[in-house]
Amino acid sequence: MRTLVRGAVVVLLSLFSLSMYAALSQKYVDFGKSPARWLMTRDEQKKWRAVSTDEQAQEFIDLFWARRDPTPGTYVNEYKQEYDARVKYASENYGHRQVKGEQSDRGHAVIVLGFPSNNNQFFKQKGATGAAPNDFYGNGGGGSSGGGPGFAQGTMMGAREVWLWEKEDAKKFDMPKIEAVYIEDPISGLVQRDTQRNDILTAFANAPEKSIVSKDMTVAPEWARRPPTQIEFVTVNKETGAKPVLSTRHGEPGVHTLLLVKDAMALAAPQSGTDPFAGVSGTSTFSASDDLGYAFEYCGPAETLKMTISIKGSANGQKINMVAPLEDVPVEAIKVVPGCSLVRASIPLSDMKVAAGTYAFSIKLDDGSQSYDLSKDFKVE
Repeated sequence: MRTLVRGAVVVLLSLFSLSMYAALSQKYVDFGKSPARWLMTRDEQKKWRAVSTDEQAQEFIDLFWARRDPTPGTYVNEYKQEYDARVKYASENYGHRQVKGEQSDRGHAVIVLGFPSNNNQFFKQKGATGAAPNDFYGNGGGGSSGGGPGFAQGTMMGAREVWLWEKEDAKKFDMPKIEAVYIEDPISGLVQRDTQRNDILTAFANAPEKSIVSKDMTVAPEWARRPPTQIEFVTVNKETGAKPVLSTRHGEPGVHTLLLVKDAMALAAPQSGTDPFAGVSGTSTFSASDDLGYAFEYCGPAETLKMTISIKGSANGQKINMVAPLEDVPVEAIKVVPGCSLVRASIPLSDMKVAAGTYAFSIKLDDGSQSYDLSKDFKVE
C-alpha cells in the first residue's frame, strides 16, 4: 500500500509539472530545464513550480537575475554574462552523445562553482589495465569490489581528472577546499563524477544562496526588466548609395533619438549608470540668447563620427543657410545600453545672430560604413 501511495504521489507531481509546462512558451520551459535550475534556492524552486503563465515566468526570471546582479541599477548584469560564458564553454567542451555539455557533470561544476583553482591541467591521469581500484584512486579509492565508478579489479579504466577549488575559490562557498574526481568510461568515452567523493555536493547546496547579492529584493526593478541589447552590425557598401533606415527604437542599431535641448550637458552622464534619454522630451522653442543643444544616440561600432551640421530657415524675409565644416566627433559610450553611445554639443544662438523665425536643424553623419541624415525643426522667439 505504501508503495502504491508513493507511486501515486510521483504521478501527481509529474502531471503537475507537465501541466505547468503546457501553459508556458517553449523559451520558459527551456529555462526551467536549463543549468539555471542549479542556482535556484529552495524558495525559488518552489516559486518556479507555481508559475503558470508566460508573464509570471518572465517576472520570475527578471527577479532571479536581478537578485544576483553585482552592479544593481544598471542594464548590464555581470553575473548573467559570466553564467552565459560558462554555459557556452561547457556546451563546447564537455558534450557527449549521451548528454549535452552544459548538462554534464563537469558542466554542472563549472557553471555553478566556476573553474577550479587547478584549471591549467585539472590533474589529468590516464587509465590503466589491471590496476587495482584502490591504487588507481589513491587515498580516496573504493573497496575491493571496485569502488569509485564501479569498475571491477582487473578491468580497463578510463582517464581520471581531479578538480580542486582552493583558497578564495572554495571559501566563497564556505568550504576550505572542494575536490571532485571525474572518470572517463573507456568504452563510451562518457565522463562522470566519482560519487565516492561528495564534498562537492555541499558546495552545490551552498552556491544558490551565495550567488544572491540583493537578498531583500522581492520584485524585479525597472532596470532589470530591460535585457542588455544584443546588436549585430551589418556593413553597408557605400558605393551602392543605399542608406539604412533610421531606427526609431532606443537601443537598436543605427542613429536615433535626436533631441533639441537648451542644455545638452544637463543630460545624465553616459557612464553614470543612468539612461541619458530617460524622461527627457526635448524642446522646439528657443530664445535668441539660448544655446541650441542637441543630443542623439548612435548604436554602432565606430568611436568617432564624421559630422556636418546645418541650420536653414527664414527670418525677416531673408533665407538663412548656415553650414558648419565637416568634423570628427567622438562618441560617449552609454553604460546602460551596451553597444550604444551618446553624442551631444551646444551651439550659442547669440553668436550666430539668429533672428526670430522658424528653422530646420540638420545633421549628416558617417561612421565609416553607413551614412545617416537627422533633422529637427525649431523656433526662435
